[in-house]
Amino acid sequence: MFFAGDQIWLELLKADDEKGLAETAAASGFGEPGRTAANLCLLHETFAEPQLVIDLAKQALTTADPDLALNNLERLCTAVDKSDLTIVLVDDSGTRQLLTVLGASPFLSGILCRRASFFAGLFRKGQINQSKTEQQMCAELRQMIGDDADTAEMKKGLRTYKAEEMLRIGARDLCGMAELEEVTAELSALAAATLQRAFEVCSRQLQKEYGAPLLDSAAGEPNREAEFTILGMGKFGGCELNFSSDIDLIYFYSSDRGKTTGIEDPARGQRNQISLHQYFVRLSEMITRAIGQATEDGFVFRVDLRLRPEGNSGEMANSLAAGEIYYESWGQSWERSAMLKARPVAGSKALGEQLLERLDPFIYRRHLDYAMIDDIKVMKQKIDRNLSREKEGELNLKLGQGGIREIEFFIQALQLINAGKNPSLRERNSLKALQVLCDEGLVTVEERDDLSAAYRFLRTTEHRIQVVHEQQTHNLPVRPEELTALARRCGFTESDSFMVALQDHRSKVTEVFRGSFTPARRSCRPRSARRLRSFSIPTPSRTCAWTFSKRKASGHRKRHTKACWFCAREAPRGISRNGHAADLTGLHRYSSRR
Repeated sequence: MFFAGDQIWLELLKADDEKGLAETAAASGFGEPGRTAANLCLLHETFAEPQLVIDLAKQALTTADPDLALNNLERLCTAVDKSDLTIVLVDDSGTRQLLTVLGASPFLSGILCRRASFFAGLFRKGQINQSKTEQQMCAELRQMIGDDADTAEMKKGLRTYKAEEMLRIGARDLCGMAELEEVTAELSALAAATLQRAFEVCSRQLQKEYGAPLLDSAAGEPNREAEFTILGMGKFGGCELNFSSDIDLIYFYSSDRGKTTGIEDPARGQRNQISLHQYFVRLSEMITRAIGQATEDGFVFRVDLRLRPEGNSGEMANSLAAGEIYYESWGQSWERSAMLKARPVAGSKALGEQLLERLDPFIYRRHLDYAMIDDIKVMKQKIDRNLSREKEGELNLKLGQGGIREIEFFIQALQLINAGKNPSLRERNSLKALQVLCDEGLVTVEERDDLSAAYRFLRTTEHRIQVVHEQQTHNLPVRPEELTALARRCGFTESDSFMVALQDHRSKVTEVFRGSFTPARRSCRPRSARRLRSFSIPTPSRTCAWTFSKRKASGHRKRHTKACWFCAREAPRGISRNGHAADLTGLHRYSSRR
């Protein structure tokens, strides 16, 4: 972008020549020169330092939306103390960070304008330079929301804290100060910390009304208090939340055997005794409202409970025994897939781990379950059909071809087949799971690198879309100016180069995904692949796959296990001097006779 000389801008500002400023702004690359000229005049009135205003205009041109950056800065001038703002704006780093946020996200800009104290914390106190753990967030929430807080105080405190943390995390993301893994981990930690505090406060409120929830015990033994756990599913379970994620939750408690102590009433004696099931259902409802209900301060996170046993028709909370019986008796393939990412996020995490340990036989089958791959393939086909218009499939980063969901399905298919016998594959986080799958020889280094790069690119782009208005969308913008702004938020100078990079990543994902449901892909065994790699065969997975494909063509489908075993045992005899498989046809003939 061309920027006219400072002297021209100085003369126009001093003369308060809005028309001349608009013409100069248009020539410099501002898309809405009239509005920009008005904002520059207002900024000049506020700071009375024309050179500072000119420097701000120059810096604004480097942001995703220069006009939006200056407009939001002018709004901020009316909400934030002038001296605090000036201290930030005379610092090059502070100016760059502030204008980057203001030019990228009306959502984050609105938080800054509504809550002046957040501005001081983020830029004056340096919160933008800090990352936080879940433990730190929990400690801050306990200090902010007292144990005896009523429902209104709790809800307000949770929403205020969420807004401040979203501002910090979003600003760090937009300014390139945190990698994708850190951003998603902190968003997930924020969800877990707010849930934990909601659980703690709601539990105290409920016990004031119904007493402590006690388990039945044998004669002469003291009663133990029943425990409650919250499982986070999907992206929450994998520590992969985005800026507008629902949080998928399932509530469980220790046992149905017991009741609350009730409340001592001098006039009527013991009252308000209820069953443990009634107690924990009410606790679940209170937590759900505390987090998901929209108030004048907004919501903390949207809560989705449809993954619980029996879905929307099921109980709000279930005992461990009821959950175990449900999954063992009626659990479906998609529920196995969902449970891969299940993680205790609040309440008694030990109880949650106990439940997941009990469900291990349901989630991870020790025998090879190839039918599960077909179920995953059907799920993906249903998604493709729902994207009825071809253009919609191209726009949707999550569900479209080469999108985020294809990467996740690819990972989950390999985990469901192999993790029963190989516990090291039981990794909830997608990027970490790809690395483990590569270490175990189930994906090639090239596939790992391609899918990891695509996942980071797609998820980062998804964040850059959602952080604009905190909208739950995964679609690329249609309007050219909005697509250009998205490209600039993602670090590109214009939309064409951004779309080329996007298509390159999508193509690589599609190539891997389309090959993930073939019998050849399914036949590759980790032990065989590792064995072949030890003999310097450059593509061990494909060597095993080749062997199986030959056996299938010969009608020996049931012997593919022996084929993989044969590759691992007899590989040294088939290695040529240059380290490649010398005679795979011979290997096929030998294995066919066994």
